Amino acid sequence: MHANQPKASVIIAVYKDTQALRCILHGLEKQTEKNFEIIVAEDGEFAELTQYLSTQKDTTRPIIHLTQTDQGFRKTRAVNRGVATAHAPYVIFLDGDCIPHPQFVALHLAHAEKGRICTGRKVNLGPKASLWLRHAPSRIDLLINKFTFFLLAIPLHLDHIRNFETGLGGKLFHHFAKNRGLGIMGCNFSCFSEDMLKINGYNEDLPGIGGEDDDLEWRFNGLSVFTKNIKFLVPVYHLYHDSRRQDYEINARIMQENKAKQQYVCVNGLHQHLKSPA
Repeated sequence: MHANQPKASVIIAVYKDTQALRCILHGLEKQTEKNFEIIVAEDGEFAELTQYLSTQKDTTRPIIHLTQTDQGFRKTRAVNRGVATAHAPYVIFLDGDCIPHPQFVALHLAHAEKGRICTGRKVNLGPKASLWLRHAPSRIDLLINKFTFFLLAIPLHLDHIRNFETGLGGKLFHHFAKNRGLGIMGCNFSCFSEDMLKINGYNEDLPGIGGEDDDLEWRFNGLSVFTKNIKFLVPVYHLYHDSRRQDYEINARIMQENKAKQQYVCVNGLHQHLKSPA
């Protein structure tokens, strides 16, 4: 690694939610590991988001903002462009509605292994808790602290939190879960860039919402790159929103066709962005 090269590139896939991005950047400012860059991979060109990021230029680490024309759901393209732009050998993926734990970057790096994909899980917050955080991102500290998180159990459950135990976990919880198979979750996984290059990244031929991570995983597995369970070690806190699934059946059909052909390296993917991610 070169002297000025960051240890990791955190790639955030975002779409028109400036308030949520503000919460995420607060979480990234609190990281125990400081040597990383932030890449905001926007699936669109939202003026409000661009204006907000222009006010963040004096933060403690660089923020790279990538945009693309809004032509429907193209997260796969946005994330591939983020990987192509990354200056670090290791890439960590976040969704634009998930706030990272303070040790998110440090622990992904601690468990990094070539030929493996580290994958964690998320705490799904309810609508009231999510709105409460959006208004004051520093309140996430109360959820990260296991004592206050436990004390808030009843109101959080009344607000329909899901995966509460993920936020309550730690090394002991992880010890009993680490050998269980765990699929890729796009809002909380990491790998070496060279492993993404092996399969040509996300398949940009998938037009729908949902299944793009499953597609990534079976292609990884086909080239003997497997997941590494880091559940309970690096939670992210998912801000509530209405479910978004569109044309999933089309994605599933394309995946099945490619599986039948054992096409582990997608045709329309990461490599096309390496020379010019614009």
